[in-house]
Amino acid sequence: MGLHLIADFDLARLGELTWQIGSVACGLGFVIFVHELGHFLVAKWCGVKCEKFYVGFDVPIKIFGFEFPSKLFHYQWGETEYGIGIIPLGGYVKMLGQDDDPRVSKQEEELARIRVQKREEEAGETGSDTAASDSDAARAQALSDSTAAEGMVEGQTVEQANSDGNFELDPRSFPAKTVPQRMWIISAGVLMNLFFAVIFATCAFRAGVPYTPCEVGSVVAGGPAWKAGIQPGSRIIQVGERGRRSEALRFTWDLRNAGVGMTNQDEKLLLVVRTPAGDEKSFRLKPTITVTTKGPAPTIGVGSASTTKLASTTEEATGLPAIPGTSAAEATATFQGGDVVVEVDGRSVLIEVDGQSAGDPYAMKAAFAARPNDPLTVKVKRTHQNEDGTSRVTEEEAVVQPNPLRRVGLVMKAGPVVSIVPGSIAKEAGFEIGDSIVSIGNQPLGDPMMLPTLLVPHYGSQVEVKVRRGKDEVSLSVDLAAPPVFDWNPGYNSPMVAEALGLAIEVQPKVERVIEGSSAAKELKPGDMITAFKIVLDNPTTRSEKAANREQPQPVGGPSFSWPFVFREIQVLPDDRSLVLSIERSGEAFNVTLKPQKGDGFNPDRGFVFAAKKEIYTAKSWGEALVLGAQRTKEDASRVLLFLRKLVTGQIAMTNVGGPIMIATIAGSEASAGLPRLLIFLTFLSANLAVVNFLPIPALDGGHFIFLCWEGISGKPVNERVQIALTLAGVACLLCLMLFVVVMDIDRLFF
Repeated sequence: MGLHLIADFDLARLGELTWQIGSVACGLGFVIFVHELGHFLVAKWCGVKCEKFYVGFDVPIKIFGFEFPSKLFHYQWGETEYGIGIIPLGGYVKMLGQDDDPRVSKQEEELARIRVQKREEEAGETGSDTAASDSDAARAQALSDSTAAEGMVEGQTVEQANSDGNFELDPRSFPAKTVPQRMWIISAGVLMNLFFAVIFATCAFRAGVPYTPCEVGSVVAGGPAWKAGIQPGSRIIQVGERGRRSEALRFTWDLRNAGVGMTNQDEKLLLVVRTPAGDEKSFRLKPTITVTTKGPAPTIGVGSASTTKLASTTEEATGLPAIPGTSAAEATATFQGGDVVVEVDGRSVLIEVDGQSAGDPYAMKAAFAARPNDPLTVKVKRTHQNEDGTSRVTEEEAVVQPNPLRRVGLVMKAGPVVSIVPGSIAKEAGFEIGDSIVSIGNQPLGDPMMLPTLLVPHYGSQVEVKVRRGKDEVSLSVDLAAPPVFDWNPGYNSPMVAEALGLAIEVQPKVERVIEGSSAAKELKPGDMITAFKIVLDNPTTRSEKAANREQPQPVGGPSFSWPFVFREIQVLPDDRSLVLSIERSGEAFNVTLKPQKGDGFNPDRGFVFAAKKEIYTAKSWGEALVLGAQRTKEDASRVLLFLRKLVTGQIAMTNVGGPIMIATIAGSEASAGLPRLLIFLTFLSANLAVVNFLPIPALDGGHFIFLCWEGISGKPVNERVQIALTLAGVACLLCLMLFVVVMDIDRLFF
């Protein structure tokens, strides 16, 4: 038994996990360390006594009479105590006479911690080593010498007692320094974070940064990019008017976050695109607000690029090469993660790139889309690792059957044409917005979700399409060709798209017909309105599964989820789950639970899951890496400022804010992708910490800097009561924000 357990123990996985945790802890700790190091070094340079230097907070914690240790490690070296606090939410440098709470600073004055008795021989001396040591002795003497107390009248303040010139500020205390010196000390942490952000990014770019390229892998049906005619395979080389022109733009950071995510609702986003043919085109797209399961989000309707390699556990979250229950998963030969598709039904999907053979995902998709109703033979290359460290490649092939559509027995009401792609077959044939499709090749449209299926038999030929335009019926002659991509790729609120025509029609959430013998036949009837939906587990057992079943359904119609999206979800619904629809009938509301069943027609998507496309950019020299590092730091800092502005103005929901748990989670994910990716994340985190710390909020570095600016202008410190009130308010706001983000983190991870 013991030997069996040892054999099952995965030392490699343990080592990988240890590396991730260690990398994250060291990385996040170092970001905090360099911030406090900035304060510490400049304070020392200005002659300020630093009593403590801590990463983490050494706050005493007592629960039910049991007191936890406040620090993990501490060491006294010279006049400074260095340590690691028990609470890993930041760090601090304790300088003589300086505290975030001005009440404590005042108390230090009254306790003579930063007041020393002036001696004649000290007159004119400001900060030499001799003066520093003498001031320490003088302060100790002041604490024990009763004459200091005898010199003060009851009720007299320290300032009044000092009016006779017997006492002065300790030259090594923070308040004794000039306003410019204190400004440098306060801002040094932020400057150090920005400096190391550049260093992090420089090292990452020199080593080679892996990233998701800004290549359009797919276009969401009916979205802004689809309407503009942006083609899959296009490369986005500039995002925004002021965006830099580059072949190495990142899909997530440059396009989705900095581009689409930061575009105001009334603005259009400039995209410069290199088409698959090599032409450069400019597009101005207005992002649409889509209501998703995570709340409203702006989108232009593009997806990142994939490869012809089947997904594996090391590359994709699913870790599966095919969706369970689909025809790809049930193929005659089992596909494995890492297999590379090289042929589809005898048609090669390989291209030459820089003299080497590589998979073309767009040719592969076109091969699948051309014959959605027929069995296809798929050939893959599989790499095997030999025991001696060498590898060998074999070819495997399997017949993949068509993927039957799954239905719940509902035929929804077809609406009019809502968008037409510029330069498409539909545009050339004379289709217009508002047309209602009546028939295709003398076959009535019927179910709008079957529109792509009705077009398949007419690929490569001319077909007559009848539409209703106003009160008239118009016949249009269309020369059809097989589309280059799948027809079913709807977004959250997409209409139904016919890629072979290049148009989209509305599908209303109103039941037009109920199929006899289906699961919906006994529950629903024509005229019923579908108002919401949700997916439930048939037999929940755990607490989390039962809680998931009790979640509120998602709305259907309007700017929310469309029926085509619900239809797509039905296609990938596991066998142990059902669809719950909220129905409205004659003012009455009720729910029905439906079980999807295989029906007529086929889904062009056969269920394969492909690995995402990744590229690596390596700077050619340290000089180029430094320039790129500085640019990345500037971009990240600007992005944080823009995010905060949109957060304050309500353009971004507070639910998008992440806390320490989310930071650690993302950092762990980046660490698993390699050191360069972790360094790039630490660059962003350092820039984030610098910007947030310098916000004009009392208790943060920016708040202290504002107080010092006032003191420099007016010649006297901010009124004590005002400073105390503002600082306490700032601390309260920060604590509430911290509590909020931690709760949001927990909700994301566990609920």
